[in-house]
Amino acid sequence: MDVSEQRHTLVQLPYSMPQNYQQGLKNNIFAYYFFRIFNKRAYLPLIPVYAVSVAGLSLAEFGLVAAIASAVSLTLEIPSGYLSDRMGHKKALMLGHFIMALSPLAYIIWPNFSGILLGAAGYFGGFAFLSGTLEAFLHETLLELNREDEYSKIMGRTQAIGLLGNVVIISLIPLTYSINPRIPFLCGAFLLGISFLASLTLTTPRKTAKSVSELEKVSFPNLLRTLRQNKQQLLFLLLGVTAASANKIPDFREIYFQELGIPIPYFGFILALGSLLAAFASYNLHKIERIKENWYYGLSFTFLFLITTISGFVENQWLGIGFMVLLIIYGRNELMLAKSYLLRKSPTRELKATYLSLLAFAGALNGIWIPILLGYLATAYGIQRGYTYFGEIMFLVTGVLFIFFLRSQRK
Repeated sequence: MDVSEQRHTLVQLPYSMPQNYQQGLKNNIFAYYFFRIFNKRAYLPLIPVYAVSVAGLSLAEFGLVAAIASAVSLTLEIPSGYLSDRMGHKKALMLGHFIMALSPLAYIIWPNFSGILLGAAGYFGGFAFLSGTLEAFLHETLLELNREDEYSKIMGRTQAIGLLGNVVIISLIPLTYSINPRIPFLCGAFLLGISFLASLTLTTPRKTAKSVSELEKVSFPNLLRTLRQNKQQLLFLLLGVTAASANKIPDFREIYFQELGIPIPYFGFILALGSLLAAFASYNLHKIERIKENWYYGLSFTFLFLITTISGFVENQWLGIGFMVLLIIYGRNELMLAKSYLLRKSPTRELKATYLSLLAFAGALNGIWIPILLGYLATAYGIQRGYTYFGEIMFLVTGVLFIFFLRSQRK
C-alpha cells in the first residue's frame, strides 16, 4: 500500500488508528482551547497608555511602531508559513510560542521607543509562525479524525471559550497597572508561556508529515500561479486591507477612551465586555457562513468602516464604548470567518499554512501604511476626527477593490 492509499484508509477507517495516537489527535483540539485563551496579549489595552505616558512616545511614533511591527510580520509571514509546512507544524508552533512568550519582557527591560518596538515586533514575529499554521494543524487533525466538516463549528466554539477566558484575564490584568506599570507585561509573559508549554504536548497528524518531494509539486511559486489563474489576487488584497484596518484601529482605542474622559482602570472591563460578546458571536459563527462569500466580503468592510466613521462624531462616553465594543466583536471574528471561506477553495491540500499565510501577508503588507495614515490623521486632527477621516478614506479604498474583484470574477 502506497502513502496516498494509506492516508485514504486512515480517513475512511479512523477506528483503526492506534488508541494512543487517536487520543493524541483529540488532545490537539483540547490544546487549541489553551491557545485561544492564552495567546491573547493580556496587556493589550495598556500598550498605548504605557507607550505614551511611560515610554514617552507621541501618537505618530506609536503609529510608526505599529508600521514597523507589521513590516516584521510581513517579512516573516510567507517564509514562516512555508517553513512550517516543510519543517513540521508542531515545531513551528513551538518556535512561535517561545518567541511570543519572550516579547512582553522587552516593555519591562527597555521602557523607551526601542523597547516598545521590540515588544511589538517580537510578538508579531512569533505570531507569524502561528498564522495559518494553527488553523492548518487543526484542519489536518480533524481531517485525520474524519471530522473535517466540524472545522467551522470547532473554530467558532474554541474562539468562544477562548474569549470567555480572556474576559477574566483582561479584566484583572489592567488593575495591576496602578501598582506598577510593568506588572501587566510580566503577567503577559507568564500566560504566553503557558501556550508554549501546551505546544509541547501536541501530536503531529500523519497528514502533515509531507516529504520534500511532495511539497515541491505544490511549491510557493506554483501556489501564487494558481491564485493568479483563479483571479484571487484582488480578493486577498481586499481581505488584507480589511484585516489590517481591523487590527490597527484598536491600537489607538485607549487614546480614544482617554479623549472621552474614561478612566484607565475601566479599560480592561470594556475589553472584557467586548470579549464576552465576541465569544457569544463566535459560538454561533458557523451560522453566518450561510451568507454567500461575495456578500459577506462586501458587508464585512462596509460594517467596519461605517462604525469607525461614526465613532469619530461621538461625544458621549457610553456611545463611544458601544462602538468600540462592536469593533472588538468584529475584530475577534472576521479573520477567522474569512479563513474558513478561503479554506473551502484552497488550491492545495499540502500547503494550507502557506495558503493562509498569503492572507496574513496581505494584512501585514497593508499594516505598514495603515497605522502611519491613522497616526498622522490622529496627530493632525485629533483621535476622534482621525477615526472619522480614516473610516471614510478606507471605505472608498476597499469599495474600489471590491468592485474590481467582482468584475474580475465575471470575466
